[in-house]
Amino acid sequence: MANLIDYVAWRGDIPFSVDPFNDVDALVLCQISYLDAGGLLSAGFREARTLSEFADAFRSAKDFQRRSDTGAMINKLSVQLLFDAGTSKRFGRMKVCGYRTRLDTQKEEQFSAVTYLTGDKYAFTAFRGTDDTIVGWKEDFNMGVLETVPAQTDAVKYLTDAMKHIHAKFRIGGHSKGGNLAVYAGAEAEPRLKNRIVQIYNNDGPGFRDETIATPEFQSVIPKLHSFYPQFSIVGMLFSHAGAYSVVESEQTGIMQHDPFSWHLTRSGFVTLPGFDAGSERFHKTFNTWFKELPDDQRAKFVETLFKVLQATDARTNSELESNWLRSSAKIISALAKLDSESRGNVIETMQLLFRIASRNLPVIQIPAMPGISFGLSSKAKKEK
Repeated sequence: MANLIDYVAWRGDIPFSVDPFNDVDALVLCQISYLDAGGLLSAGFREARTLSEFADAFRSAKDFQRRSDTGAMINKLSVQLLFDAGTSKRFGRMKVCGYRTRLDTQKEEQFSAVTYLTGDKYAFTAFRGTDDTIVGWKEDFNMGVLETVPAQTDAVKYLTDAMKHIHAKFRIGGHSKGGNLAVYAGAEAEPRLKNRIVQIYNNDGPGFRDETIATPEFQSVIPKLHSFYPQFSIVGMLFSHAGAYSVVESEQTGIMQHDPFSWHLTRSGFVTLPGFDAGSERFHKTFNTWFKELPDDQRAKFVETLFKVLQATDARTNSELESNWLRSSAKIISALAKLDSESRGNVIETMQLLFRIASRNLPVIQIPAMPGISFGLSSKAKKEK
């Protein structure tokens, strides 16, 4: 089946004036936003390069090899996608600007965004999803603990700045955490700006706290949401969601379906299915039921415990975990041994999921026998299984 590279080959010669912007176009732009454009694109909105110029600058950058190493999380085909899109009539002439990125381990924030002027009288702001950093993953889990995480606050500020400088209607979107940021930024935008947002694309992004979904601000953007999840979704099934959605067929198995290059496409949209795989439904039911029933302080304790175990490896990225796996796994096992049995079991099960998301090559950690170990999320969640 076809992927994003095939789509650009099929539709690249057709401008938006002939074939209007669609869901796959949004995913193409979201995926390109994963690439490091530092020093190649302006951080402001008054100066812009065409996507073709950006692709050429990326290709000729002195640190091309570093920029092309997208880490364990992001498909390396993203670089080829930029090059192919840059030479196409459909994408190559659009302008790109407003590239901003932030990584703050103290604030536990990983944020990046870029804005495209798509040439059809619209702008598209793409928020980057979770990258290779462990702090980025922790911020994802903090979304189920905190009322607002730093990346969400910066997403609102970024979108406000973009819309004040670019006088056009806006589409906004993202993949993974970027989808969550797009929804949050759209919901929290000032009313006069929100009226100019026509579509919000959430591609397998994690959800929100129930309290956030219940707010009038969130409810006001539900009609604008375009949500897509692969048939086996784990990242997108974290926490709560609202509004209609589509389930997309994937050529990958299990959690690797989170990779957009595995999603099956046609010349005008996604290949959809009537529902999720049973495994995805089961995860959604067990993890979220268990997590929602925890008091806020216990939710926070679980997330802190989970990532304290990962931080014991001294790795900053999933790539570092993978490259030093023998040493990292020994430190993980040592940290797990210090936990009480209930915390240990919950952390182990969640870590297994994270590792499978993080890398195609990372072996599943083998935990030696430990007294009282439990591999379920909780006694109640076990019964649900």
